[in-house]
Amino acid sequence: MDPIIQTIQLFQHTLHHDANVIKAAEAQLQQIKVTDGYSRILLKILASNEVDISIRQGVSIFLKNMIITKWRGVEGESPITQEDAEFIKENLIDLLVHSHHLVQNQIEAIIEIIANRDFPEKWTSLLPKSVQYINTQDVKLILAGLTSIQLGIKRFRYVTMGDKKKELLFNIVNEVFPLLLQILEFLSQHQTVESALMQKKVIKIFGYAIHFEIPDLLIQPEIFNKWLSQFVRIIQRPISPQENVKHADDCRKNQWWLLKRTTAKLLNLLFRKSATSVRSTDHVSAKAMNKLFMPVYSVEIMKVFYDQLSTMEQLYKGIYYERYQQKLVEYFSFAVKYGVTYVAMKPMLPTLIQKVLFPIICFNDKDAELWECDPHEFLRSQFESSMVFATARIEVLNFIIDVVGKRGRANLDMIMGFCIQLLNRYNNATDASEKNPREKDGVLIIISVLSAYLKNISFYKSNLEQMLLLHVFPELSSPHGFLKARACSLFSEFYNIQFTDPVYFSNALKLILGLMSDNDLPVRVKAGTSICNLVRANQGVDELRPILPQLLDKIFSLLSEAESEDLVIAIESIIQRFKHEIAPYAVNLCKNLSEQFLRLLELEESDESGESGFASQECLGVYCTLLRALKDIPDVFNSLELQIVPILHKLFTPDYMMYLDEALRILTFITYYPKSISPLVWSLFPQIMKLFDECASDFASSYVNPLDNYISYGTEHFLSTPQYIEMVFNMYKKMVGDIHQQPVDAGDTCKIMESLIQRAKGRVDTIIAPVMELACARLLNTDKNNQKSKEFTIYLLEIIANCIYYNPLIAIQYLESKNLIEPIFGLWFNRIKHFQRFYDKKISVLAFSSLLTLNPSPNFVKHGTSLILEKMLQFTKDMLSIEKELDKQQAEREEKIKNGTLKPEEEFIDEDDEEEEDYFDNHKFEFEFTEIPDNQDCQHDDEGEIFLDDIERATEYFENGGDLGEDEADNFGDDNQDDDQDSNEDLFEDEDTPDFETPIDEVDGFEYMINAIQHFFQVNPTCIQQISEKQQEKIKKYIDSVPARKEKLRLEKEKEEKLKQQKK
Repeated sequence: MDPIIQTIQLFQHTLHHDANVIKAAEAQLQQIKVTDGYSRILLKILASNEVDISIRQGVSIFLKNMIITKWRGVEGESPITQEDAEFIKENLIDLLVHSHHLVQNQIEAIIEIIANRDFPEKWTSLLPKSVQYINTQDVKLILAGLTSIQLGIKRFRYVTMGDKKKELLFNIVNEVFPLLLQILEFLSQHQTVESALMQKKVIKIFGYAIHFEIPDLLIQPEIFNKWLSQFVRIIQRPISPQENVKHADDCRKNQWWLLKRTTAKLLNLLFRKSATSVRSTDHVSAKAMNKLFMPVYSVEIMKVFYDQLSTMEQLYKGIYYERYQQKLVEYFSFAVKYGVTYVAMKPMLPTLIQKVLFPIICFNDKDAELWECDPHEFLRSQFESSMVFATARIEVLNFIIDVVGKRGRANLDMIMGFCIQLLNRYNNATDASEKNPREKDGVLIIISVLSAYLKNISFYKSNLEQMLLLHVFPELSSPHGFLKARACSLFSEFYNIQFTDPVYFSNALKLILGLMSDNDLPVRVKAGTSICNLVRANQGVDELRPILPQLLDKIFSLLSEAESEDLVIAIESIIQRFKHEIAPYAVNLCKNLSEQFLRLLELEESDESGESGFASQECLGVYCTLLRALKDIPDVFNSLELQIVPILHKLFTPDYMMYLDEALRILTFITYYPKSISPLVWSLFPQIMKLFDECASDFASSYVNPLDNYISYGTEHFLSTPQYIEMVFNMYKKMVGDIHQQPVDAGDTCKIMESLIQRAKGRVDTIIAPVMELACARLLNTDKNNQKSKEFTIYLLEIIANCIYYNPLIAIQYLESKNLIEPIFGLWFNRIKHFQRFYDKKISVLAFSSLLTLNPSPNFVKHGTSLILEKMLQFTKDMLSIEKELDKQQAEREEKIKNGTLKPEEEFIDEDDEEEEDYFDNHKFEFEFTEIPDNQDCQHDDEGEIFLDDIERATEYFENGGDLGEDEADNFGDDNQDDDQDSNEDLFEDEDTPDFETPIDEVDGFEYMINAIQHFFQVNPTCIQQISEKQQEKIKKYIDSVPARKEKLRLEKEKEEKLKQQKK
C-alpha cells in the first residue's frame, strides 16, 4: 500500500469511536515513525488540500511531537537523519504559506523548535527565503516570511550581553531591519487586517532583537527616530467604528487592538531598558540607549500615552482592549521613578489621576454584568487580583501607590483631597439620583490601597473614625451590593483603630455578620473574608465568643460556595484569636476542614485559575494553626488524628508533592504536642520514608522535625522495629553516600542520624561503623564533583563525634582499622573555629571526654593529650561564657517581671505566634516620607538589578555546561589550608531551628569533662607531664568549682519544676 494512503488511514483510525481501534492505530504510528523518510510523508499530507482537515490537524500535532523528540535528541529516540532534516527545513516555510490556517500554529511551533537548535548556522536557507518572500507583493508570502524571521530571531531573546551568539543576531539585524522598516512604512498606507497582522510581527521581531542588548544599528539616532516614529504612528492611529465593531464582544480577536497593545508593550520595554541601564558595569550600547531615549523620547511617548488614555472612552464608547489600556498606564508607573519624566508628568498629575485614571478604578458596566451573571468570576477579577494577570485597574492602583510612596506627601494630600471631596459630595446630595455609587466605590478602593499611610500619619489617623462612621458604615446597609462588599473590605482594613465609643465597632461587626447571609454571593464572601482582620481587633471579642461554632459553620458554608483563599485565612484567624476557647469545637472544626480540603483537592484538577490550589494550601495552614492552639491539651489529639491522618495518607504520595512541606509540618505537630506516638500516626512512618526514597529527597529539611519526634517520643516502638532503623539509615546513606547530593539536604539527614544515635545509646551498635564509614568517605572525598560546604563539614564531623560519644571503643576501633585517625582528627582540629554553636562545642567536648575514658587509652590520645585538652578547655570556656550571658539575660527578665515592666506570659513568645502579636499593633509610629527632588531619579530597585545579574549568571552557567568557574567552596581534603582567613564567618545563619533540643541537653558537659580528665590521669599518670602548668591550673580551677556548679544546677532545676507546677 502507498505509505501516504496508509498513513492517512491510520490517522483516520485515531478518530474512531472504538478505543481499541484508536489504540492499535497509535501503536502502529509509533512503530513506523522511526522509518527514515517518514517525516517527508507527513509533510506531503499536510501540503495536500485534498486530505480532510481533521486528518491534517492530527498529522501536524504528530509531526510536531516527533520533531521535538528527534531534534532535541530525547533519550530513547533515534535522532533524525541529516537527509530528512534538510528536507524538512527546505520545505517548512513553503508549507506555512500553503497550509490550512487550522494547522499553521503547529507548523509555526515546528519552525520555532528547529530554529532554536539550528538557526542561523545550520538552517542557512531560513533567512534568504524569508527575505525573498517579504520582497514580494503576495500577502501570504510576506506573512510567512515575517513569521519565519520572527521565530528565528526569538531564540536570541535571552542570549546575554557580550555572548558571541549576539554577533549572529547583529548580522541578521543589519541585513533585515532596514527592509523591515521599509515594510512598516509601506504598511502604514494600508488599512487591512493583514496589514495590522504584518505590522504586529515586525514589532515583535524588534522586541526580540533588543531584549538583552540593543544592536548598534538601532541606536543610531536617525534610524532609531524612524523606528520610533512608526511606533508612535501605530499608537496614535485611531481604530475606526467599522474596524472596532467586528469583534466588539472580544477585542482580543481584533488585530488592530493587538497591534496597539504589542507596540505599547515594546515602548514600555524600551523605556525600562533605557531608564535602568545606568549601572557602571552596563554594556556600552545600553549606556548609549539611555542617553538617546531618556532626555526627549521618554517624555514625548508619555504625552502620546496620556492622549490615548484621556480620549479612549470618548472615542470607543467602552469597546477597547483592556490589556492595551493596562500597558499605557504601566508606562506612567515607570515614569514616576525617573526625574526627567516625573518633572514632565507633575503638572498634569491631578488631571491624570482625577479625570483619566480614576474612572478606570470605578465599578463599571462589565463589573455589573459579572456581578449578576457570574459572581464567582467577579470575585476573582475584583477581590482576588493577585491570582490573575495585571488589569488596567490594578495598574492604576500600582501607579497611585508609586506616586505616593516614591514622590511624597504632597501627592498623598492631593489624592486624599480629591477623595474627600467626592465623599462629601456623595453624602451631601439630597436626591439619590445625584449620588454616584460607582464613583464612591472607586474612592473607597483608593483609600484601601493607601491605608498604610493613613493609619500612620497623625492628621489622617485622627480622622479615620469619622471617615468610617460617615462614609463606610452606612454602606453596610447600602442598596448597592458592590458598595456593601467594598464597605466590608474597608472596615476590615481599618480594624485596629481605636473608636471613641466601642458600640460603633460592635454595631458594624453585627452588620458584617448579617451580611454573611446576604442575597449576593460577593457580599457574603467579602463579609466572611473581612472576619480575618476583624477578629484580630481588641474590640468585638465579646460579640464573637458566644457564636464561635455558628461563625465557623457559616464560613465553611461560604467556602463550599466559593473557593476563596481569604475565607480559609479567616478560619485561621478565628482559631488564633480564640485559641483558648476553641477546644470544644476542635473535632467538628477539623472534620469540616478535612471535608473542604478534599473537595478543593478535587476541584483543583479542573481549576485552570489555580485558585482552588491556593485555598487548599491555606487549609493545611489552618490545620497547623488549630494544632498549635491545642498544644496544651494533648488528650484531644487522638480524636483529631482520626480526621487528619487519612488526609496525610493521601498527601504522602508522589501526586501531591506540592503539599509535602505543609503535610510534614502537620505531622510534626501531631508527633510533638501529644509527647507520644499513636499506632495511627505510626502508620504514616513507612509511607513518608518510601516517599523520600522515591522522590522527596529535596525535602530533607522538612523531614528533620517529624522524624526526630518519631525517634524521641516513640523511642521504644522505633527501636523495637528493625526496619524503621534501616529506613533511617538508608535515608542517611542516600544523601551522605552520594557526592552529588546537595550539602544542605545531606546535612539535614545528618541531624536525623544524630537524633537516632543519641536516643538509642547502647542499642544500635551495629550501625555505628557503617554510619562513620559514610561520613568519613564524604569528608575525605577530593572529587571535584563532591558537593560540599563549611556547614556540611561540621555536620559530618559531628556525626563522628556522636559515634565516639555513643561508644568510643567501637568508633576508635573503626577509625584505627581504616587508618583514619590522623586525617579525621587533623580535619577536625583544623576546622575547630567553625564549631560556633553551643551544641557544636558541647558534642565535641563530650566526644573528646569519651576518648579520655577509654582504658587502655589509645596511643594517639596519650601522645596528643595536650592538644585534646587544649580544644576541650577552649570549648568549655566558650560554653561557660554562653551560660553566663544566658544567666544574665534571665536575671534581667526576672527583674522586669518583678518591676511590672514585663508580664510572665510575655517572657517567651512562641515564634509561631509572632505574627499574631502584630495583629494588635495600633500603628503608634509616625510615618515620614523620604522626599526626593522632582528632577532626581528614585532609588533603583536593587533586587531587579540583582535579578538581571542572576539571569546573566545563570545563562553563563548553563552555556558552560553547568560550571560557573573555579570552585570556591570548602575543600574537605586539604588539611593544611589556612583556616584563619574565614574564622570570623558566621555559619548556620539559615538554620530553621537554632535552639533545637537534643538528649545531650540533660548531660552537664562540664562535669562529664572533669570526670573524664580525672579518670584519664588516674589511668595514665605519666601523661600529666605533657600538659602545661597553665592547663593544669585551669583544670584544678574547674575541679574546685564543681560543687558550686552542682548546687547552682540543682537550684535551677527546682525553680524550673516550680514553674511547671504553676502552669499546670
